[in-house]
Amino acid sequence: MNTSTSPKPVIVGYDGSDGSQRAVRWAAQHASVTGLPLLVAHCTTWPLFTDDLGPVEGIKDSGLQNAAERTVSEGVELAAQVAPDLKITQRLLTGFPADVLTKLSADASLLVTGTRGLGGFAGLLVGSVSLHLTASASCPIAVVREDQPAEGSVLVAVDGSPESDRAVLIAAGLAEALNQSLHLLHILPYRRHPADVAANVAADSERDPVIQQSRNLLPTDTKLTIAEEATTATSTPGAIIERARTASCVVLGAKGRNTLGARLGSTVHAVLHHTTSNVIVVR
Repeated sequence: MNTSTSPKPVIVGYDGSDGSQRAVRWAAQHASVTGLPLLVAHCTTWPLFTDDLGPVEGIKDSGLQNAAERTVSEGVELAAQVAPDLKITQRLLTGFPADVLTKLSADASLLVTGTRGLGGFAGLLVGSVSLHLTASASCPIAVVREDQPAEGSVLVAVDGSPESDRAVLIAAGLAEALNQSLHLLHILPYRRHPADVAANVAADSERDPVIQQSRNLLPTDTKLTIAEEATTATSTPGAIIERARTASCVVLGAKGRNTLGARLGSTVHAVLHHTTSNVIVVR
């Protein structure tokens, strides 16, 4: 009996907005370099409120249903322009995007979304749907601001938590696929007391234990170029955001060691709201 299973696809939400167009292009490129299929999903809410989905008599291709079908087809065409040989499927689903995409994430290797959709407020760097998905998705989720990977390394912020360990593996796989280096970053708490500062200076002569834990997750014969950085900062999100400026993306565990009961840690929340880089959140 054949027990092999097909790889889970990269799933991207598309609603026709500029942000979702960038997300589709990024998702198509990611799926192509990682050898995964791509599923473009569009969620329509109109069937929840009306049965009058068209078409309008005498007007070709009119009506709400036709509009929804054109939207998802447009997303597929965008993806195909980026990766013509990629296996792409599409789904038109009824429901609110946050709820529908959360359910789809159970069968995805990666869920990709833009920062804001058509219903977002222009002043927000990340919209409510994207924020909801980072807190509820079953798989890693990429929040995309730039549709093409920038030159630079894949940055992963580590703290020794289980989510951090999983983030290291995701980041390493992405760095390998993009032929980029991997940057392991551990932000230690800032110490004001002179004795604490002296202890930190003494510890600099040895490899940081959290960095070492992260290195131990990787194969000893890895070909990746790996940069290690353990440093103190008054603001952990601020330090991550600063270093993310020169990275192709930043990968984070959904919450750290000190986050009890929350689905999304304060550091991830702050980075999502303030960074200008692409972010992958791993739980």
